[in-house]
Amino acid sequence: MDRIECMRAFVATVDESGFAAAARAMDVPRSKVSKQIQALEESLGVQLLQRTTRSLHLTETGAEYYESAREVLAAVDEAEQRARDGSAELRGVLRVNAPMSFGLRRLGPLVPLFHELHPLIELQLVLSDQQVDPVRGGFDVTLRIASLADSSLVARQLAPVPRIMVASPAYLERTGVPLQPKDLGSHRFLGYGYLQSGVSLQLSHGSDTQRVHVTGPLHANNGDLLAQAAEAGMGIALLPDFIVEEALEAGRLVPVLCQWQAPPISINVVYPSARRVPQKTRAFIDFLVSRLAQRSA
Repeated sequence: MDRIECMRAFVATVDESGFAAAARAMDVPRSKVSKQIQALEESLGVQLLQRTTRSLHLTETGAEYYESAREVLAAVDEAEQRARDGSAELRGVLRVNAPMSFGLRRLGPLVPLFHELHPLIELQLVLSDQQVDPVRGGFDVTLRIASLADSSLVARQLAPVPRIMVASPAYLERTGVPLQPKDLGSHRFLGYGYLQSGVSLQLSHGSDTQRVHVTGPLHANNGDLLAQAAEAGMGIALLPDFIVEEALEAGRLVPVLCQWQAPPISINVVYPSARRVPQKTRAFIDFLVSRLAQRSA
């Protein structure tokens, strides 16, 4: 049994969600993929996949083995490529997941610059405002503007993300300008998130911290959509500066309660824990740290 090839078959089956799709991706017969995984399970003495007539699911042991197998295969591929090339030039596929607005406004302009530095790395960029599982999604790097609770992942802060409370001039002229956080309770608030009936908003000014319950006509999981709604006069929104900076400069939005700050958030890079992070992954992370630090300085 070629253990490395069996590991490749197993990882491909998980990534492609089935034997047939994995076989197509690897350009081998479906029966070969099935036999390789069966041989791998027999050699390990454990079941990695739960098989039904319609789907495959990782067992608990299989999920742990999958993460380790991806690390091993990445290391093997990198070692073979370096030996083949006789050089230190980085290459290979790098799968990256990022929030939609951040991806378009901040990450997009950096992609050509990274390509100039590492032209042999193929970036596969997936933008989504849903929090995906980096391991099950097969992502080498995931960018999140959120806290991280999963201890099986490594997180590194890239840069702070200042947030600004904004509204359109027309909305404020119609409803009045809030002067204190408590005034927000009588305003329409455009909230970030999914199905919620209201949001408890915490704001601080020096040592003074106030919490106010806000409600409004719209909740959405995309900041650009909320910014558009705010420009149209639907209400007040608390959004990252990179989403509203152009509208503020143009006067389509104006800041509200400037002296009061919401709890800080940051953009984090998340990747599966590993004793040895592949060099192409490390190069991309270091590039983002450098470029985003320059912008926030």
